[in-house]
Amino acid sequence: MASSGAKVKKIKRIIFLKDVMVIALSAFGGPSMHIALFQKRMVERKRYLTDQELLELYSLAQMLPGPSSTQTITSMGYKFGGPVLAFLTLMIWVLPAFVLMTMCSFLFVWLDMEVTNKVFRFIQPLAVAFVVTAGIGMAKKVTKGSLRLILMLAAFIIVALLRHPLEQYVKTPWMFPVLIVGGGVVSYFLNKKEHQTAVQDASNKPKIVTKWTYLIVFAAIFILVAVAGKVTENQFFVVFENMYRFGSLVFGGGNVLVPMMFDQFVQFQSWIKPDEFLTGIGLNQAVPGPIFTVATYCGGLIMRDGGFTNQILGCVVGTIGIFLPGTLMIFFVYPMWDSIKNLKIIRRSLDGVIAVSAGLVLAAGYLLFLPVAFNWIVPNSFHYTNLQQESFVNYFDIGLVIVLSLMLTKFKIPTPVWVVLAILAGILL
Repeated sequence: MASSGAKVKKIKRIIFLKDVMVIALSAFGGPSMHIALFQKRMVERKRYLTDQELLELYSLAQMLPGPSSTQTITSMGYKFGGPVLAFLTLMIWVLPAFVLMTMCSFLFVWLDMEVTNKVFRFIQPLAVAFVVTAGIGMAKKVTKGSLRLILMLAAFIIVALLRHPLEQYVKTPWMFPVLIVGGGVVSYFLNKKEHQTAVQDASNKPKIVTKWTYLIVFAAIFILVAVAGKVTENQFFVVFENMYRFGSLVFGGGNVLVPMMFDQFVQFQSWIKPDEFLTGIGLNQAVPGPIFTVATYCGGLIMRDGGFTNQILGCVVGTIGIFLPGTLMIFFVYPMWDSIKNLKIIRRSLDGVIAVSAGLVLAAGYLLFLPVAFNWIVPNSFHYTNLQQESFVNYFDIGLVIVLSLMLTKFKIPTPVWVVLAILAGILL
């Protein structure tokens, strides 16, 4: 019987990868839509796994840093064929979005800036509306519980509202990971109810099978690229280090990644202009596959001054950097998932991590709103003393963000349709 089961898995591997490609080409709308597609094709239609198994894999992804839907489908590959099939699954899943976001990064090189700004004029308010509605959606789920609500509000206040009086302390690339880890620590010590449940669930745990190699590689890369980037100041190392750090510390999906990238690439380093970043966020919504491929776009823009080859390499480095940590974590954790999924440290800390992540998404909506809603004398400096003295409020864009946010909440129109409509409006108006 065992050999028969193994034979069935071998026969299904090529078919499984074809199914992954079908999903990758149609996976619009972010992680929630991705999971729905996984359920429809992988569970209902192909019966690779059950609903319960899919939910468990998704829960595993939610407990790890990195892109949740990508880690879910990668763990499916691991389940059916070990690390090799998992790696092939990842490659096929990411490929369409990588190609399209690489092409998007060249828009600001191929097209005249005036033409680009006109065509994508309405993409920027739409991108803000996407982030705002995502933040509100996450906030609704988080507010069930006073501790989670406090942690969410604290993260929002620190990152968004205290940025101006405490800029030298808040405006640092380490603020986000510090808040995320801090939220997990606070939740672990104060989340007593979850502790009791976890202890009961974990009372009869099997032997843990540990693949330490992947964790060692994960940690070694984290340290080595940070040192290499600091010592050499080579832009490829710096881009890879930033993306790898984001991929290692982001909980909550692509919407949490956005504020980290905006803070680092737009405000802290000034490698990307606010309008370019917002345009990329909007275009990313029209691309099938993982939202984390916004790193592909950002990597290309950061390296564009080095010419065509460097820009392509920037896209590649950005993509590898953002997806590698989450993949290594799946390879490390999946073999022992059945043993650790009910450990109290996981269950109790996760609430705080998710709450802080929701606060960061709300902060992202606020920070992305500022360059769209107001006119600033010096770009990327959002002190209110830096506002232009005359006509500093963009009333039309503010109204547009509000209207679009309400429409995104009320109407279940696919995100690519919104993006296409925004581009057509920019061309025609």
